[in-house]
Amino acid sequence: MRGLRADQRVPPFAYDERDKMEFKISIDTKEFDQLMKDYPEASNRALYARITEACEMLENRLKGHTPEGAGPANYRDSIFSKVEFGQKLEYGVPIRGIVSSPFSYGEPLEYGRGPGKGPPIKPENPILFWVEKKLKYRGKEAKSVAFLISRSIKRHGTKGAHMYEKTVKENEALVKSILNKILDDIVRMLKK
Repeated sequence: MRGLRADQRVPPFAYDERDKMEFKISIDTKEFDQLMKDYPEASNRALYARITEACEMLENRLKGHTPEGAGPANYRDSIFSKVEFGQKLEYGVPIRGIVSSPFSYGEPLEYGRGPGKGPPIKPENPILFWVEKKLKYRGKEAKSVAFLISRSIKRHGTKGAHMYEKTVKENEALVKSILNKILDDIVRMLKK
């Protein structure tokens, strides 16, 4: 799974070298570890609510930076967010938020494709879908134009959209402000 993550156990917006499409968003829970130990249910509810809020906001912002595809299934429409619970710890449960896509072509879309390597040729050619939808060509003419575009990509490469990078850079402060409300949320729940 590739994408943006909200994870309470790593530094904010860490860049993971093992997976270029992995961005992580986190909070330092040290300042309210005792609250988490004493009130794990309220802590988990507050963490879940704020991580969900951050992920949904990032999902919408990421979609805004993602180029519109033309195929029956395109990358922008495949972006989703979800919140996962890990295995129960001594106190609380690790909670991780993910904003991602199941599609495999996220890296070339994000970073571009260098010359020398063309797009994969598949029966359901996304370039052909794009030519038909955006350029309004049909039949043999559409296949010829799709071939020329594929050849140009192979010769010259493509520029990346950098939609993950832009989303993270533009929204870091907003994510931090959302996550910084967790402590107040826990205290508010305990006063009820």
